Amino acid sequence: MSIQFASDTDHAASVKAALHSQQQAPFPLTISQLFLRSNPEQRADLLNHLLANVSPEMRTALAGSIGSFSEDGTHPHITPEQTEQIAPGQVEEIAATAEQHTPGVLAQLQPQGEHA
Repeated sequence: MSIQFASDTDHAASVKAALHSQQQAPFPLTISQLFLRSNPEQRADLLNHLLANVSPEMRTALAGSIGSFSEDGTHPHITPEQTEQIAPGQVEEIAATAEQHTPGVLAQLQPQGEHA
């Protein structure tokens, strides 16, 4: 998965450094901090990727707190506007669950144009 970072190369570099740091915070906290520092489009991309790696029950629970979001059969689609309704604690919970269901989910998150 690649997250589009428009032309904000400083942001992309910061994300790459945070995700590959040897002394980074736990994954859910790192993702929550990334979420807070991102613009609405980046937040939506991040959440849509994470939600593709959690159970349908977690997606249903999130839909209960932010309103419905569309799914194309297997992939959720949260809009940038809906990300304003999601608290950092919810992002941490989603990230922790995604990491449990898909242990390599961290490696899949990288700025567009960057390759591990």
